[in-house]
Parts: sequence; structure tokens; C-alpha cells
Amino acid sequence: MENQVTNNANALRLFFTDDVFLVKDETVEIAAVDSKNAVSENFSAEDHIVQQSALQPKVESIVVEKPEEETKSYVSSVEIPPVVAEPKTPKNFKYLGGNKKSVLILVNDQLNEVSTEQGRDLLRKIVKAVDLGTPDFAIVNYAQYRGTDYLEFHAFFKPVTMLSFGVEITDLKLNLVWQNEIINHGNTKIIFAPNLHQLDSDLTAKKLLWANLQKIK
Repeated sequence: MENQVTNNANALRLFFTDDVFLVKDETVEIAAVDSKNAVSENFSAEDHIVQQSALQPKVESIVVEKPEEETKSYVSSVEIPPVVAEPKTPKNFKYLGGNKKSVLILVNDQLNEVSTEQGRDLLRKIVKAVDLGTPDFAIVNYAQYRGTDYLEFHAFFKPVTMLSFGVEITDLKLNLVWQNEIINHGNTKIIFAPNLHQLDSDLTAKKLLWANLQKIK
């Protein structure tokens, strides 16, 4: 059977021969539509937001709970060694004599190598009184090494006996008190006396010195 459906206008006229009339119905009112404002009045901003949110896919946040970890304090097991001051480099001293018997003689004269003529003569008498020759002792002029303490002198000369003329206990940074008697400081016997030049004219100081010198002979 052939297909009965057709869109041919001449063929359709053969079937629809009756007249068709259009009649206006006055009872039906069609409200006029304002194409400019109708949409904007009924479509609010809230509706826009709702529609936009409805179109967007819903994203759910997933919260992963982690088990609480105990706070641990880590203490280094490595011990930090204490800071140790570097030892001082031993000083080198210019001196007269040989120091064979470890006798250190300190003088204090800014103008002369040892002392004045009177002072040098007195020193010769002193060393002779205790049976010392030039090879036995070491003479150092403290005026050339101001600020040097006893420990520095001791480290270099290692004196068994020290005679200090015009060099005070405070100059050598010794926590000692001179009471006109020999001081035994460690293995060293120490005698303090005025500067050689002054000592030569001080009779009382000379007597005290001679008394102490007799004890170290």
C-alpha cells in the first residue's frame, strides 16, 4: 500500500472543499505583554541566584579526621662541650744572666737597662751575698713588660726564688700581702723590696732585705 501522507497543496484542495471563516471572539481578553519589563519585573535577583546555584553542581567537602598525635619533645643526646678559653701563648722575655739556678730578679727602671750606677752596684752586692753568679740568675726589667703577671713570668722562668725590686704585688696580680717576710707561693720563695736606686739610700729596707736573703742561702 502506498503512503497516504502528502504535503502537495493541489492534492489537499481535492479533500478540503469547504470554506473556512475566521471569527473574532470579543469575550476573550488577552493581556498585553510589555516585552521590556515583563521579564525583569518577575525575575528577581534572588531567583537568579537560586537558579544559578541550582545549575551549578553541588560540591561536598570531605573532612578527613586525623587521629590526634601526642606532642613529643625531642632532646638531642649529643652533649655540647663547654667553651674552654684558649691558653695564652707564653711570652718571650729579654733577660740578663743564665738562670741555671732558677733565680728570677725583677727590676723596674724606665730609663736604664737595669738601674742607675748606684742601683747596679747594690745588686752586685746582693747576688754575691747569696753566692750567686751571673749564670745562676735571670734579670728582667719589668718596665719593658708592663701588665705582665706572675703566672706569665713563672711559666717562662719557673723560678725557685724571685727577688722583686720596685715591682709591687698588685703589678703581678698576686692575691698576697707583703709583711716584710719571705712569701712561699707554691714552690717559689718571693722577696719584695723597693726599687734598687731607692733601696741604696734606705737603711731600714736594706736591713730587712739582708735578713730575708740569709734565709734563702
